[in-house]
Amino acid sequence: MNTTTTDSTPVGEGKGFQFPGRLEVTVMGDAAADLPALLVDEMQAAGVIPVSCDPREKLSSGGRFRSVTAAFECASREQLEALHRALKAHPSVKWTL
Repeated sequence: MNTTTTDSTPVGEGKGFQFPGRLEVTVMGDAAADLPALLVDEMQAAGVIPVSCDPREKLSSGGRFRSVTAAFECASREQLEALHRALKAHPSVKWTL
């Protein structure tokens, strides 16, 4: 539904992600998995440009899980969705944000 406000601006315009833009993605999975390398490889395969090839990592308090976050330049929503699909399909990845 495309509604407008009284000033003819579409409702919801300017909300959400802006493309092209700099975004972050976080993957969470088993602590033993090489998630940093996996994340960078999948980012490159999806056509997004990593801002750094040195993602931030954090272990869970019990040491069973690891989260890895990386920033990247993304040209379109389609690229972002392709990246999330590829990451979610990998057996080492439990969750993506």
